[in-house]
Amino acid sequence: MTKTEDPQRVELSHSDGSTSPLLIVPAARRDENRPAVLVLPGIAVGARYYLPLARALADAGVDVAITELRGQGESTHRVGRNGGAAGYHESAGEDVPLAVEAMQRELGPRPVLLLGHSMGAQIGVYHLARRDPRVAGLIAVAAQSPFHRGYPREFGRKLRLGSIVMPIVGRLAGHVPGQFFGATGRVPADRVRDWARLAATGVMQPARADLDYLDGLARVTVPALAVVIADDPLAPESAARNLLALLPAASTTLESERQPLGHNAWARRPDEIVARVLVWIDREVTTA
Repeated sequence: MTKTEDPQRVELSHSDGSTSPLLIVPAARRDENRPAVLVLPGIAVGARYYLPLARALADAGVDVAITELRGQGESTHRVGRNGGAAGYHESAGEDVPLAVEAMQRELGPRPVLLLGHSMGAQIGVYHLARRDPRVAGLIAVAAQSPFHRGYPREFGRKLRLGSIVMPIVGRLAGHVPGQFFGATGRVPADRVRDWARLAATGVMQPARADLDYLDGLARVTVPALAVVIADDPLAPESAARNLLALLPAASTTLESERQPLGHNAWARRPDEIVARVLVWIDREVTTA
């Protein structure tokens, strides 16, 4: 696939009646020893933003799909008082399985790695709690637990305050402005309430859950990689370690990228991150 070609697009239908695209970038020449990768976007970042990342992985023989979080990008989910639920549980328990199913339908039944960016990695961690046999591991890039004690004191205080104020804003307005997260658009209030619980306490049983996520997280054994990007105040090493700590029984790896690639911009210039990811895949999760 050349950089000017559009990805294959599959429409996903969600339980609230909304739809979202799954963008599939098949490998130019598939490496059968490497699992496919499902990209989970960060907050308020549309799926198409990650196409350079997907194409770089596809050039290395990895099939890639990018899903859309409800209420972001091209999702038709209605953000507001009359919209359906859109919290961590809906993403981890409904939307990720839907995307994996579509991937395997289009690409064939093979193991899938979740590659989550920022909040997308948090959702990926919670999906692992569901013990999905199709998922072989997690890659977390520029990702974190938002637990306020995982940050320098001043930033941590802002997170703690945000964990109080933002759910109130969401309750009153039906959404939270993306500007609270340094983004644009509107963020579903449900998602922010779940985020706030994690930011306040470091642990979370998301609303409307159909299982004990904490118990599920304690039983996860698939490998996980976190890549910390230099000079990223939103996802410092301490916060990335707290994310991995949610998986106490898993084999986890933390790596530091010394180049300041940016909290979001790394996905547009992904070569350094892709190189790290491929080495980790070949060491930890090849299917041979």
